[in-house]
Amino acid sequence: MTVQYWIAKNVEDPFRNETRNVGVIARDACGIAARFIGERDTGELDRRLLGQRFRYPDVYLQWLNFWRSEIGLGRMDSILKAKTPNYFVVEAGEITDTGGDSVEAVCAFLYSLLISEAPVMEAFELGEEEDLTRGLDSEISHALTELNLLADAPKFGVRHPVMREHPVRGKHVVHKPSFSQKNGRLYVYEAIDFTMKRPKIVRERAGWMAYMYADIKQEDETAETFSIFRPNSDDGGETVEYAKKILGGESMLVNWADDNERKLFLSDRQRVATSL
Repeated sequence: MTVQYWIAKNVEDPFRNETRNVGVIARDACGIAARFIGERDTGELDRRLLGQRFRYPDVYLQWLNFWRSEIGLGRMDSILKAKTPNYFVVEAGEITDTGGDSVEAVCAFLYSLLISEAPVMEAFELGEEEDLTRGLDSEISHALTELNLLADAPKFGVRHPVMREHPVRGKHVVHKPSFSQKNGRLYVYEAIDFTMKRPKIVRERAGWMAYMYADIKQEDETAETFSIFRPNSDDGGETVEYAKKILGGESMLVNWADDNERKLFLSDRQRVATSL
């Protein structure tokens, strides 16, 4: 199922034009969901959650009440038409292949990624996953280091080294992919380990990677994205098939355990790094 979503934005000082996201509205064929700064997970308003974010919090709350009222009536057109230099809602895009996730779950996912001040990885409950993927990341780093392709210590003639966690701008947020490279064209590489024992983590990481790729490609249509995976000893079941499908729609899949695919990937990195 496809979910369309919009982002509510605030510009405290129009002269400086520093825009920030304050809410997300998501809609699919079954319904509509929203989440805004100042609301708890239950949707209940708690002014304490506003903190010092707003110079005029009462003005923000007036807009929040208006958005909530119009959402309740299903009037997205009215929300999009109502705008000032300080507050407005913009169409942000859509997410496809959401599987069995409800529109509420997708909305919460987008809020955690685009608005919440919690770390992005925390939004996906991936603290445990960091330990599980570190091995694959290390293997990739080691292979790139042996070829003197990492930006940490590139050899002479490597004009475009591979960078670790270098900021890459997407249409909506700035990402820090595990690996990236630029030679006129942007290349983004991210790893996923299908040997993980928790299917939920595999699905969430795949969803995060696919969103990152799509967001980056909306900003730079020429960008090329690669998902480097360690295969499961068996077929991995429904979870791995889901992950491969969602990642395959946004990136090229590279089986790190396959000698030919790994060598071809590394050879291409050398070509990009050394060409003019």
